Amino acid sequence: MDTVKQPERATKMTTSTLLRELPTELQVLVWSGQLQKTTFNEYSALKLLSNAVCNVHNAKTPEFSAIGRFFMANEGIHSLCLGILYMHGLLPTGLVGHRSMTMQIGCELMHLPHRIRDEILYANTHRELISYGSTEPVEDEEVSHLIGLGETAIEQARYVYPDWFL
Repeated sequence: MDTVKQPERATKMTTSTLLRELPTELQVLVWSGQLQKTTFNEYSALKLLSNAVCNVHNAKTPEFSAIGRFFMANEGIHSLCLGILYMHGLLPTGLVGHRSMTMQIGCELMHLPHRIRDEILYANTHRELISYGSTEPVEDEEVSHLIGLGETAIEQARYVYPDWFL
């Protein structure tokens, strides 16, 4: 009986063009336990970008409620920021406040103006309040504004990380 020799599988992943060097600022967050190093693969990085673009786009769908569209847009921005962290080989550890920290770091790494970063963080705080029982309403204008922030963040990411969008 003939045996077919299977090709050897590579045990190491090849270096990706999407994987970035780890800046000192992020190394400090790894040291403090707020971020952790993770194994990188391009598919996951592209999936996070796809989630971001799709969520921000789907948030424009008028058939969804304002709160549903608000959550979609917020999730899109979070996915974009998480993808940016991931391209540095990192993910949050899940400590309290990790979602806001991820969004803040993502905005900083995209070089978004502080005003836009602060508005994104405010919207995320509003999302957390709603998630944990606040009855505070979400107005259509707030949703439209958050969608605009998401589109701005995606365009800025396209400028800062052009190879992520190829």
